[in-house]
Amino acid sequence: MIYADENVWHPVVEGLRRRGWSVTTAREEGTLGDSDGEQLRYATECGWAVLTFDDDFLALVESDSFDRDHAGVIYISQHARNVGELVRRVDDALGRNDERELTNRVVYA
Repeated sequence: MIYADENVWHPVVEGLRRRGWSVTTAREEGTLGDSDGEQLRYATECGWAVLTFDDDFLALVESDSFDRDHAGVIYISQHARNVGELVRRVDDALGRNDERELTNRVVYA
C-alpha cells in the first residue's frame, strides 16, 4: 500500500489506482493536518510507503529526528509537471522498485 500525503493531488492518486497501485490518502485515513512526522509515523505503523511532493519528508528521514525505521518514501517534485507526467514517473519508479524492500529507502520519481 502507498500512503499519499496531503500534498499529493487527487488526480495523481486516481491515475496510480487506474494503473493498479493500491493507494490510500491522508484524507481517507483522517490524517489531514497532521505534521509530516506524524504522517510518516502513521504510514510506518501501517507498513506503507509514503508518496509525497514535499521535500520536508526527505529532511525528516535523513535526520535523526525520526527515531525509527520507515517503510519508504517515494518523492517527486510536482513543479512544471502535469498530472499525466507525474503519474507516469511515479508508476515507473514504483515498477522499478516493486520487488525491492523499501524500508528506510527514498525513491525519486
